[in-house]
Amino acid sequence: MARRARASLASLLVGSAAALAVGEVDFGKVLWNYETGDSVASSPTLDSQGNLYFGSVDGFMYSLSGDGDLRWRYDTGDWVDSSPALSRDESALYVGNWGDRLLALNAASGALLWSFDTDSLIYASPAVALDGTVYFGSSDGYLYALRPDGSLKWEFEVGGELDSSPAIDAAGNVYVGSSSGLVTSVSSAGVERWTWEVPFEIGSLGREFGVTSSPMLTSEGHVVFGCQNFFLYALDAANGELRWKYETEGILEGSAVEGMGRSCVVVGRDGYLYSLSWDGVLNWKTFVGANYYSTPCVDGMGRIYAGVLNGETAGSVLALSADGLALWRTDFGSFVDSSPLLAPDGTLYVGNNDGRLYAVEGGDKLASLGWSSFRGGDSQRGSLQGYVDMTGVPSELRVKAKSIEGTDRLTVDYEVSGGGPLKVEIRALGTNFQEATELSRYALSVSGGSGVMAFVEASLPLQEREEGRIVGWLEPGVYEIESVNESTDRDAFFQEVQVR
Repeated sequence: MARRARASLASLLVGSAAALAVGEVDFGKVLWNYETGDSVASSPTLDSQGNLYFGSVDGFMYSLSGDGDLRWRYDTGDWVDSSPALSRDESALYVGNWGDRLLALNAASGALLWSFDTDSLIYASPAVALDGTVYFGSSDGYLYALRPDGSLKWEFEVGGELDSSPAIDAAGNVYVGSSSGLVTSVSSAGVERWTWEVPFEIGSLGREFGVTSSPMLTSEGHVVFGCQNFFLYALDAANGELRWKYETEGILEGSAVEGMGRSCVVVGRDGYLYSLSWDGVLNWKTFVGANYYSTPCVDGMGRIYAGVLNGETAGSVLALSADGLALWRTDFGSFVDSSPLLAPDGTLYVGNNDGRLYAVEGGDKLASLGWSSFRGGDSQRGSLQGYVDMTGVPSELRVKAKSIEGTDRLTVDYEVSGGGPLKVEIRALGTNFQEATELSRYALSVSGGSGVMAFVEASLPLQEREEGRIVGWLEPGVYEIESVNESTDRDAFFQEVQVR
């Protein structure tokens, strides 16, 4: 695969934001950055304590705290484009490098636990199964399965270069793409289940046909991946038969992710972000700027965050609503090949070709869908194992309101779980609440399409109180309402749900 040449780090710009301010949150604002010695194409990984792990082309693996302080770094000896994956107990970190090795590091200290040599560079990212098996592909054309102690369990020759990262379904089967235009499924025992070859498509003469996009798996049995021939394909995970295909206008090397309303989202070199139904029907597309390898992620309100080109040499992270409306953008001085990742507190982390990892003020936590980011989730394990499908489970929206001192606006914190009929619990907790009889002038709105998470507007000045609640507006309790979105999303997505 021809990879884009790395630009010099000299005179590259630090990120700047065309930010959207809502209440006290300045969306798109750069909170901090950490500078390495070269480009950061590796996508960050996050553990349950909020610590970050990522690699750099300077050859080092880094671990930072959530505040951007260095915990440790380890010299792997060669470029690291691979995104690290955490073991199930978060004690070990697995990552490949261009020195033909997969390394296991102690996640707490960065000490080397073991390494495994292949016959070519490792560009793809590893996947970790429920039993601790580590799967990864190498440019030598082999898919490898290693035990947690680094010993070889089995190897399977796929052919071509495996720049595509493997994905594991709930039953433990593995899926991977190849530069030779093959997508292969192998059982956890290393036995071939099926192989599908990219067909010649009408109108695709002269296009390459390699699969460098990593598979996205769905709980309904889809294997979704992009191809260099401009097509997005969905196969039946059970037998490899084609379910549907959709032709875009450019090469697809980044991966698809799951969006709200049973959709898949992908960005291509044609500059468009596409949203397709799980039947392959176009929901919408929005021009955002060309994309090479970066994969979007989706938050709990359905917002989409994508790394894209901004001109010839610069890059951006762009936030869009679930229906494709551009909300805000953070600009950087160089490419964004790293895939953005959302922390539980809404902070967005992304690497840049200027050699830095950035922390940006995002919106919500990562959506609790099956595959809402590159490699499926924060820990980057590339697996559906352990995922619980929440379809049909009653949704709960828990809301806490707090007034902003000196304004007539309340900010609202919220949490959404489940995916069935929506239950809303509204509690006015904290400080600065208005005692008044004209409480009908207050209204709570939860909105995804406009980019506003949730807010309460008031027509009267708010006066300071240490504690209180909005008496007579809605008594603390649970209320049944219906979402505007009629589908049974596993995370609720609201466009204009109002409680008055």
